[in-house]
Amino acid sequence: MPDPRDEFYQQKLQQIEGKWIGLDPEVTLVVLGILHTGQCLESLLAGDLQAYDLSSSAFNLLTILDAQQDRSMPLHELGRLLVTSRANITGLVDSLCKKGYVERVPHASDRRIKLARLLPAGVQALSQALPGHIQRIGQLGSSLNSAERQQLVKLLAKLRNQALTLSDGG
Repeated sequence: MPDPRDEFYQQKLQQIEGKWIGLDPEVTLVVLGILHTGQCLESLLAGDLQAYDLSSSAFNLLTILDAQQDRSMPLHELGRLLVTSRANITGLVDSLCKKGYVERVPHASDRRIKLARLLPAGVQALSQALPGHIQRIGQLGSSLNSAERQQLVKLLAKLRNQALTLSDGG
């Protein structure tokens, strides 16, 4: 089913072309398409994870911890990987602590650093949610062939790098 926003924005861009100095309709459609696609993907994946009482951020945090050798990581590093604020990481870890999925522990050599450590209940929650998540990602990617996937990854990386460059002040 086509997204009704696609046609709407194409029509709107045709109407304002030439009125907004510097607006490139093609680039605008690319940016809008990426934003809409990201929103659709996030909504679908988050909806699937709700069945396991996990948000996308919580799921990502659990997968990051699970990939660590000792299943723990400093909170500030989690914040960097999840690209979120310190307050959001604190709230997310608090929520996962209340569920018994993670615990806060002091760093072995630097007591000022707090670690989040994955607990057995978190491993279990992750193992329950992961098969369906993997299946859904496979379904999402099935509309693209291998060459298209590789090209899309390269193009998205190129745009992401430009956005990062611009956000750092050029």
